[in-house]
Amino acid sequence: MPAKKRTAKVKAHRITPDAVAAYRAGDAMALHAALGLRPWQPSPLDVAGGNPYGPSSGWTASWELVTELRDVLDRNK
Repeated sequence: MPAKKRTAKVKAHRITPDAVAAYRAGDAMALHAALGLRPWQPSPLDVAGGNPYGPSSGWTASWELVTELRDVLDRNK
């Protein structure tokens, strides 16, 4: 039975050298573009601490994602 060849799934928000450079420079626009974030998602430069909007807000999923990205960027600094 033939099988389809599939391309490897690419991680949605890859930490690239461009993303690390933008994070170090504090350039929110370049960082947003390098990480492939949507316009309504907060910047990793702006998140610090917990979600100020609470766990039942629409920002919760975005806030958790961006917080994880910030942790990874901090380690690659």
